[in-house]
Amino acid sequence: MNVVIDIGNTRTKYALFNGQVLVEAGYNIGKIFESLQLLKDSGERVDVFLSGSGKLGEPVKLALKKKADTWLEACPEMPLPIRIGYATPETLGFDRIANCVGGISLFAGRPLLVIDSGTAITYNYVDENGVFIGGNIAPGMEMRFRGLHQFTARLPYVEPRDQYGGIGLTTETAIRNGVMEGILFEVEGYIARFRDDHVNPKVIVTGGNSSFLEGRLPAEVYFCADLGFIGLNSILEFQKKR
Repeated sequence: MNVVIDIGNTRTKYALFNGQVLVEAGYNIGKIFESLQLLKDSGERVDVFLSGSGKLGEPVKLALKKKADTWLEACPEMPLPIRIGYATPETLGFDRIANCVGGISLFAGRPLLVIDSGTAITYNYVDENGVFIGGNIAPGMEMRFRGLHQFTARLPYVEPRDQYGGIGLTTETAIRNGVMEGILFEVEGYIARFRDDHVNPKVIVTGGNSSFLEGRLPAEVYFCADLGFIGLNSILEFQKKR
C-alpha cells in the first residue's frame, strides 16, 4: 500500500493508494497513524512518501518512519517522472510538481494548464512531451480579502459566499464581488489564452478554494480535488521502480 502525506501551509493531508487506485484520504494526523497501524497489523507492505511546504515535527516524523517499510521525502534532487524546464528548479514548489505529474497521469501527451486555487493560485504549464515549462503565481482568495482589509484604513474584512457577482450595492458586496469575480475573470483569461495558443489542450483545476469556480468555467475544464495525491503517488511508484 502506498501512503502519500502532504504537509501544507494550513493542514496535513494524506491518501492511501493500492497501486494507482485511491482507497482513502483524510486530513487528521492521528488518522494517518491509525491507518498505518491497521495496514501493518494486516501484514501489508507500507511505502510512505512525505512532501509539502509545511513542517512536520521530528517526533511525529520518526514515529511515522517506524511504521514504513519504505520512507521517501521530497527533495530538489529527486528523480521525477516529469522533466523540469524551469530556470530555477531549486525554488519550484513540490506541490506544483505533484499537480503536474498528476495531470500527466490523467492526460498524457496533451499540453496542460494546471490551475491550483489554494493559499496562492498557481498556473502551471506542461507541454505535450511531459516537460514542465513554467507558470505564474497569484494571490489566493483569502490573501485578497485580507489584503484589502489590512492595507487600507476603512475597508472591512469580508468572507466569501456562494452567491457573488454583478455590481456591488454595499461595500461588503463590492469587495466580495471584486475579489471573487476578479479571480474568475483572471482564471478565464488564462484558460482562453492557453486554448488559443495550443492544439488539443487540457485545463485541470484543483485546490481547496476551487469549488467556487465549478459551473462557471467551460464544460471541458476538468476538476480534480485529488490531483496532488495522484501526482505524489505516481512519483512514489516511479521511485519504487528505480
